[in-house]
Formats: sequence, structure tokens, C-alpha cells
Amino acid sequence: MKNINKFVGMLGLAFICSACQKQDDYKKFTENGEIVYPAKIDSLRILSGNGRVKVSGALNPDPRVVSFKVFWNSKQDSVEVPVKRTGGVDSVNYIIDHLEEGPLSFEVRTYDSEGHISVPMNIVGNVYGERYRSALNNRAILSTEFNTQGEAKLKFQDASNASGTVGMQIRYKHSDNTTHDTVVLAQLKDQIVTLPKFKSNPIEYRIINRPEPGSIDKFYSNYETFSLKGEVSNIYLKNYMIPFQRSAYDNNRWGDLANWVTNSAMKNHNGMGGYASDDNGVINIEAGWGSSAITNGKIYQTVTLPPGKYSFTSELSDNNYDGNPPAYIVAASGTGIPDVDQLGSAIGSTAVKNSRFEFELKQTTLVSLGMVLSFNTDHYMKIRSLRLYAL
Repeated sequence: MKNINKFVGMLGLAFICSACQKQDDYKKFTENGEIVYPAKIDSLRILSGNGRVKVSGALNPDPRVVSFKVFWNSKQDSVEVPVKRTGGVDSVNYIIDHLEEGPLSFEVRTYDSEGHISVPMNIVGNVYGERYRSALNNRAILSTEFNTQGEAKLKFQDASNASGTVGMQIRYKHSDNTTHDTVVLAQLKDQIVTLPKFKSNPIEYRIINRPEPGSIDKFYSNYETFSLKGEVSNIYLKNYMIPFQRSAYDNNRWGDLANWVTNSAMKNHNGMGGYASDDNGVINIEAGWGSSAITNGKIYQTVTLPPGKYSFTSELSDNNYDGNPPAYIVAASGTGIPDVDQLGSAIGSTAVKNSRFEFELKQTTLVSLGMVLSFNTDHYMKIRSLRLYAL
């Protein structure tokens, strides 16, 4: 019983000593008997970033506050930031770098010159990085369109507000042979982007994202390569449809086609041929009626095409040509097209009467596109257009 009384007495003494110590600690944080808390940071926010965050907020005009401290990782990591007061409300903006990707809990306190500590402010922020970036998906291109001004129009898939997409970066070959690198702001619905003076495929594009409103960093997806589909005649060919333009003219009816190579066999009208002023300018091949027969007459243009699938087409003007003797539209590698009896060496060909053939290129290739024919006398043919399509 005496031992129990002694133990109780010692426990009481320890409690009294502890209370005295706590009272001494308490006094450190009181003025006139009241607890002193330095002003907290108002409107505290943690703005996400790429491997970093920004601590943002405002300090009310409490001149005693000299610094604030941010703790994270269960208080294993921290940083103390001095504050320069101006006498009014001061902004707080501080970036913490080298953080691991993922959500983080932060505790923020302010301090005065006497060591008084504010009430803790606890807030969660997100750190983004390579995991987030690598998971970004580009917006799909739904359709494309070309116009006579040499513009390419791209219609993009709609995006949601939650996607975080703020823009797109697009690289393409300009008609001046330079690569244009352009950034456009995101329109989440019905977005159509116009690329002026577009020259050739492919296009490279990627999205630009902010993972959260107010994020201090933007993230870029991987570039995606896209080849425009549809008619590409106005990109690669010149003078390909009526009214055809001429580079030479006999001041009567016949001439040479501008922008096309026309061989001597095709020029069977006093040194000119391939062009006639009929229909305000048309491809007109005529043998007989005072002109000579044509053997392996050729008209073509040479262009550089990127890898992809294509079709080359012809459009006859009327029913004046029944397909006999055959004339051929041709695609051949290099700077020229083969003779009629050598068409097996071409990339692709078909009779003009068939109007269309397809071919595929595995790599960027110099290609000649045009037509070849051999006409006996008293045959003629008019063509309204020769067109190229990307498939």
C-alpha cells in the first residue's frame, strides 16, 4: 500500500512538472494572455506543373510575417521562403521543383520574427510528368479539303473540356519549300484549321495540354504523321484542267501546253501540239486532216510525291474518242514516261478510256505523270482534265 501511494505521488509530481513545462511553452506564444498566430496565406492554391508545383496566394498586411514554410512527403521535405512586405497585400508565388509525379499533400505555415507559427493550412496538389504526357492522345483528323487558293483545311475531332487541350502544333511543307511550324488555339467543337500555301504531304501534328486550369506548364503529345486524302492536283500539278493555258500559240488554233513537257512527236501541227483553243483551251490530240500521224506522243509533268497511295485520272471532253487506237495515262519514276510498248516499266498505267488507275509509293519518289499515245491519221481526242488524288 505504501508503494502504491509512492507511485501515485511520483505520477502527480511528473504531471505537475509537465504542466509547468507546457505552461512555459504556452507563454512563448501568448501576448497579454492570448495566443499569437501570424496571418495565414489567403486564397492558398497549389498549381500543378511538370515535376513541380507553384504555391500561390496572398498575405494580408500583417507586418509581423517574415516567412512561410511548406512541408510535404509527411514533413520529411520542406522549404522556407522569406517574405518581403510592402505594407499592403502581398502576392505569394513560389515554385517547388524536383517533385515526383502524382498527388502530394502539403502543409503551409507562416512565421513572424519572434518565431510565432500560424495555424497550419493543409492542401493537396498534383504533380504531372512523363506518365501523363505519354498517355496523351492526339485529336483525330476527321476530314480534309483543298481549294484553288492552295489551302488545306483540316477538320478535327471534338474534344471535351476535361481533356485539357489548349492548342495544337502543326508542321507542314509550305509552297516556298520551307517547313512551317504553327500553333493554333484549341476550339473544342467543330474546329477547322486552314494551312495556307500547303505544298505536300505529310503533315505532322500534336496536341498541347494543360492538365488542370491554372497549371504552370503545358504538355505536348508525341507528333503524329498524317497524309491528306482527296484531290491533290492543285498541290502537285499545274495547268491540269480546262481552261488549259498555253505557252506557245500559232494564232489560229494550235499551241503548246504551259507547264507540261510535250515531246516532238506530239507537236504535229507545224511544230506545236497538245493544246487547242477549242472550249477556251483544251488538251486536243489530232492526227490527220492535214497533220501527220503520231508515234509515242507524250505529255507529262514531273513532281516529287511522298509515300502513299494515289490515283491518276483522265476526263474525256466528249464521245469523240472510242478508245481505238489506245491512248494511255501513265505514272513513271524519274523524269519521263515510257513508250507505248514499254508501259510494263511504269509505276502504273491504264487506257485513257478507263479514266483511272491507282499506284502506291513506298518512299518519296520523283514521278512523271502524263499520257502517251500513237495515233494513225484521222483520229482525235480531247481531254478536259488530268487529276491526281491521294487515297
